[in-house]
Amino acid sequence: MDTTIIFVSLIIALAGFTQGLTGFGSALVSVPLLSLIVGAQTAVPIAGIFGWLVTLPIAWKMRHSIQRQTGLILFAGSVPASFVGAKLLATMPSQYILLTMGLVLIISSLHSFRATKPVFQKTSIPVTIGAGFTSGVLGASVGESGPPVIAYTSMQPWTADQVKSTLTFFFMLQMIGANISFWNEGLITDEVISHVISALPAFAIGLAGGMVGYHYLQKYNINYHKIVHSFLLFIGCALVFKNLHF
Repeated sequence: MDTTIIFVSLIIALAGFTQGLTGFGSALVSVPLLSLIVGAQTAVPIAGIFGWLVTLPIAWKMRHSIQRQTGLILFAGSVPASFVGAKLLATMPSQYILLTMGLVLIISSLHSFRATKPVFQKTSIPVTIGAGFTSGVLGASVGESGPPVIAYTSMQPWTADQVKSTLTFFFMLQMIGANISFWNEGLITDEVISHVISALPAFAIGLAGGMVGYHYLQKYNINYHKIVHSFLLFIGCALVFKNLHF
């Protein structure tokens, strides 16, 4: 078997596990690692397709905890931004995409280490739209729409289930627009489709494992986020170091 297929499948399995466990992070894991193997222009659409697929079973399972109004407002802000981000992906050199991805990873990971308290007592529509727009640009350009909305939801007085389910609901909607943008820009190539099909079994296994893991995290009150983001912080620093020319 082609070693590229093996590595891609292992990365997608890890991404599915992370998303099933935390409700976010599939692209944070998969894009930088896939970029090292198949290049950024191929990695981002692969992550985009799986990033959408991974949300479906989680959103259905946690549908009763979703804060739908907030999720829809976030999505409304992200729709026009997705086309802006896809244009950047199609025209921007891979070096700059990976450098930006590294910075996004570092900022997101450092944010996760901070103990946050609810900042908002109720949803602010302008702030929600702004978070959605920023997320849309990042999602379609560097494959990671998470940091703005993760930061925003962490400021809400919600339970862990409400945060995870609302994030998943938003990502499910947002990735539809991102994938349409990828298609319009000619980024859904035969190579991308081939890698997606080959990695489907690994994706299913990783996702199932993550959802089981989430159950035990809640049962034993274990904070896995810091472990995940420590790893992502390392990847982010490596990408910045590799792609930043002094």
